[in-house]
Amino acid sequence: MEESLPTRWEIELEFVQSLANIQYLNYLAQNNYLNDERFLNYLKYLEYWKNPNYAKYLVYPNCLHILTLLQSEDFRKSIINPDFMNTLMNDMVKRWQDPESGTDASPSIKTETKDSSIPDSTSPAQISSSENAVAGDSAVKN
Repeated sequence: MEESLPTRWEIELEFVQSLANIQYLNYLAQNNYLNDERFLNYLKYLEYWKNPNYAKYLVYPNCLHILTLLQSEDFRKSIINPDFMNTLMNDMVKRWQDPESGTDASPSIKTETKDSSIPDSTSPAQISSSENAVAGDSAVKN
């Protein structure tokens, strides 16, 4: 029995969801992928997953939030920092444990930013606070 290769759609679905793995983002930063213009163009291309017709297939919808954050040079520079990475991971875990709590899931999440889609590079908590916008987005619910 011959197995077929995954389609481009399946590969892109798997890759965009891998962005929800903060340790993987750190790996990408350490290996300079986040400085490669071709890779950044690919990330921009993947934004079509925010369309409800595609987002409904995502198991890890927070990957859309991370995809947005990856458009920020400050975020791309910060994710290589282990303290930043660990704080972001901890904030995400707290949000998963108590998704209904909104911004009260972690005391550090209460920090506000000028633009909720582009965080201050020194505060992973601010990044988590803008996650509500994606988590509550109707594009992610269906």
